[in-house]
Amino acid sequence: MTRDGKRAVLSKTRSRGDNDLFLVDLATKTLVPLTRHTPPAQFTGSIAQDGKTVYLDSNNDRDRTAFGRIPIGADGKPGAFAVIAERADADLDDFAVSRDGTTAALLWNAGGKDELAIVDLATGAATPSALPDDIAGSLRFSRDGKRLAMTIGGATRPTDIWVLDLASRKPWQVTRSPHPGVPLEALQRPELVTFKAHDGLELSGWLYRPPGASGPLPYVISFHGGPEGQERPAFRSDYQALVGQGIGVLAPNVRGSSGFGKKFVNLDNGERRLESLKDIKACVDFLIDKRLANPKKIGVTGGSYGGYMTMAALTEYPELFAAGANLFGIVNFATFFAHSEPWMAAISTTEYGDPKTQQDLLEKLSPIHKIDRIKAPLLVLHGANDTNVPVIEAEQTVAALKKRGVPVEYILFPDEGHGWRKTANRIASTVAITKFFVKYLK
Repeated sequence: MTRDGKRAVLSKTRSRGDNDLFLVDLATKTLVPLTRHTPPAQFTGSIAQDGKTVYLDSNNDRDRTAFGRIPIGADGKPGAFAVIAERADADLDDFAVSRDGTTAALLWNAGGKDELAIVDLATGAATPSALPDDIAGSLRFSRDGKRLAMTIGGATRPTDIWVLDLASRKPWQVTRSPHPGVPLEALQRPELVTFKAHDGLELSGWLYRPPGASGPLPYVISFHGGPEGQERPAFRSDYQALVGQGIGVLAPNVRGSSGFGKKFVNLDNGERRLESLKDIKACVDFLIDKRLANPKKIGVTGGSYGGYMTMAALTEYPELFAAGANLFGIVNFATFFAHSEPWMAAISTTEYGDPKTQQDLLEKLSPIHKIDRIKAPLLVLHGANDTNVPVIEAEQTVAALKKRGVPVEYILFPDEGHGWRKTANRIASTVAITKFFVKYLK
């Protein structure tokens, strides 16, 4: 919002992976389009305090997200988008602009790790600034523009607030998240690995190895949500708990993941999701070919869309997995579209398929229709108040497996929605998942 409170920027989602920005006159309630484009493209923007410029990130007409600006005339009409900074090897993850409009802070997502640059908006000159760990966000300039606050964390460090002095470029930690009973020095940093899909596409993932272990071990493959999410080397209690029990974790970024450009994130839309499902086997092949995993002791897990990938893994490749843990995942696209929030259903047709015109595709993609293939024990966790992926997805999964006599454990959190917000439930979930995989993989 501008300093005088007269204008703001509004984002309107068209579909997953596509949105528009509008300049809002708060007095007249009129909207002026800022980002006319041919889909798909994504934009995130904010208006300068003086109302003369909208700063935004955009991947319109380009593969990687760039940082730029749109000038606003005295008549309120926007000009053309002009790029200020871009990188061929990274997407812009976050940005902030100082109140006086002279400086911007940019966070570049380079393969999953954040890199900070401070940009002089008059000249476009960018100066890198080192971060104390891999993941940053929530950038905020001080009123005088001399300091930059942000959150910083990593695989072995909980997220905390840090402040960077822009003159000295020295960061200092402001908050210290408690971690009673958890020695941070015992946690494991993951290794970034790359491997090929069945069609030669390069995939990547974060490999968490149990300390001091050698030879083929039990491993769990963990798929992120989204599907337009990204596995990054963040603080994950579930991964560290498994590694602490001698079970390795591979957290891959299969096609359809964000952070690798617009082309990559759209490689799983509609019919192309069938190719994404083949990436599941590529993950298993990597672990076996590198003699990291015992072929008979590989598990699979994930939440939300990662839960869908878990169920797809167990139905498409039942011979490859010894156990699975599905956290609030889709199993039946017909019931997902019928029971999810209307807005969620509306924006998901491009991603998965339109239930009005592509019923055959959605049926082909739904693990529930192949659930008789599942051989491995399954743990199902869901929130009773989930409106994104309603609990009917868990209920039909559990009922079908019980009917067939497949070992299935079901944990329903009565006070949760889509994901766990309460500390006690997060602990209970991590403990249950760890015990489950120790039981069936070790």
